[in-house]
Amino acid sequence: MPFDLGGLRVVVTRASDQAAGLVAALRAAGGCPAELPLLAVVPPADPRPLERAASELPLFDWIAFASANAVEALLSLAAGALPARLRVAAVGPATAAALRAFGIEPHLEAPLSGAEGLAEALAPHVARRRRVLLPQAADARPVLATRLEQAGAEVVAVVAYDKRLPADAAARARELFAGEPLGWVTFTSPRIVRHFVEVLGGEWAARRGELRAASIGPVTSAELRGRGVEPAAEAERASDEGLVVAVVAAALARG
Repeated sequence: MPFDLGGLRVVVTRASDQAAGLVAALRAAGGCPAELPLLAVVPPADPRPLERAASELPLFDWIAFASANAVEALLSLAAGALPARLRVAAVGPATAAALRAFGIEPHLEAPLSGAEGLAEALAPHVARRRRVLLPQAADARPVLATRLEQAGAEVVAVVAYDKRLPADAAARARELFAGEPLGWVTFTSPRIVRHFVEVLGGEWAARRGELRAASIGPVTSAELRGRGVEPAAEAERASDEGLVVAVVAAALARG
């Protein structure tokens, strides 16, 4: 990094099992990361649609993965190698890395982040009624499925996982923020923004002005703005490194 964060504390709100990369990148930039997991990934309320999809992979032309969580949820159920004809699309580098951990090289990695970027990259490949499996979060936005259908694909969307607030999150937040400003906090999804507001509870309105929010991208930034917070930094690339670069640039600009 061209600029040392000089021990600046940056709170990392990713799920505990997914925070290591961001924590390491912040340390490498001279920051002092503090973990506040605000997301726990859990199985879907009804696992049967995902199980059925995993058993019917030969019936699809493409699988579109919009998150590393979806990769883990589906491929942990798939028996053996994927069918040779099945093509795999990934939303970005973290999702592509999750696929490679299963020994799968994605056929397509979207150059632009988010569901919109994946839809734009995949749409030309799924015309003429290509069947696309879309394993996703329970609260996933409909934009990816809608745009692929508009491109001519036959989309089968299934809930692959759900997300909840960890039971100890409020107590951990009180410990981190007692007696000092909220400062720099990273946000990597709209759900994490909502959970952050939830753990602050009645203090949110009074304390949100203390927040220096670092957003992973436009959708998360929109959620922050809806809560009355203008992001202090927004990653140009939806990755751990992209988020740290944004924090470094914003901190440098602030002096």
